[in-house]
Amino acid sequence: MSGKVIQINLIHGNEYFRKKQPQKWLIKNWIPERGIGMLYGDSATGKTFIAIDLMLSISTGQAKWFGSRIEDTRRSVVYLCGEGADGNAQRIGAWIKAKNHGVEDTGSFYVIEDEFNLDNPYNADTLIRAIRSKLHTAPSFIVIDTLNCYFSGNENDATSARLFNFSCKKLSKEFDAFVLIIHHTGKNRDYKSEARGSSAFFGAMDTSIIAAAIKDNTISLKVNKQKNGKIPDELLLSSDVIVLDTWDIDSDGEYPSSLVFVSAEKSFYEGIGKDKDLLISVLRKTDEVDVITEKKARSAMKELGFTSDTIYNIFSRGRSNFLSRLVKAGILEDEGKGTYVVIDPKLKKEIEDTSVVITSPKGDDENDGFRRGE
Repeated sequence: MSGKVIQINLIHGNEYFRKKQPQKWLIKNWIPERGIGMLYGDSATGKTFIAIDLMLSISTGQAKWFGSRIEDTRRSVVYLCGEGADGNAQRIGAWIKAKNHGVEDTGSFYVIEDEFNLDNPYNADTLIRAIRSKLHTAPSFIVIDTLNCYFSGNENDATSARLFNFSCKKLSKEFDAFVLIIHHTGKNRDYKSEARGSSAFFGAMDTSIIAAAIKDNTISLKVNKQKNGKIPDELLLSSDVIVLDTWDIDSDGEYPSSLVFVSAEKSFYEGIGKDKDLLISVLRKTDEVDVITEKKARSAMKELGFTSDTIYNIFSRGRSNFLSRLVKAGILEDEGKGTYVVIDPKLKKEIEDTSVVITSPKGDDENDGFRRGE
């Protein structure tokens, strides 16, 4: 039997262990620095729009992606857009106009419109050579949109799936990058929450993210697999229409337009007012303007007259406590270890000016309102 000679390196366990390196991220808790992952969902759940948002946030050096920190040391991105290529220019243009602070620049962002089969290892080698010939720095993020466009085998066949996974892992290892595969859920109602095809796809992923349409034209984005990190909270997104009024008009005399995703949390949590009032009172009681800890919040509530049972209910396990709801609403940022920072400038001013003081709820109904943000 003939074939390519492989090299196998043995590393002593002590040397391997002593690296003691924590998980590194491109986008904290969402996209690891290296490995392979999958973003999947039913049709019309905005997977390509989400992928473009991820890519351009990284390539243009944004500080955060919907509140999650973005690693700023490597920003080159490669996008294999076999699906929806005709509309991607408008999608990118809309993102740039809406989110890049007035700068018409995609950063280190490269697009490949050609389709080829990545379950063929020779094509993976060709892709690696093409990227190396064009980019001055290795890409940190590679997106394959979609699996179907770059896969020739039977999706239900584990052997074919393994060949595709091998190519993706090879890309990740070659460039020390993260490879994200866009895919679809199963057509059968019983498999709407699962990626289509062989379980070998899902089993090989370091990260898996599912997009799903929920009520009020809102998209839910959840990480349902993260091998080496914390599962972030569910992200709720809605879409804005962006008119590209610097582009050429079409035959009807209209400017082209496209969508961008924005946080849906503020509209989704309609009862956030009570949580805001409670936060204001807690901060005023602690003489703070923009930082609060769970420990100080509990102490302040006790001084404001809340009973021990009420405070327990507000912070009990399994409940969405009022600080978490304010994080989801884009008002606070979770700094970890029970510390939260006010990031909404309007609320900072309100904290300084308001005379609102919330006292202990006088009954179960009001107490329930604080638990649920209703």
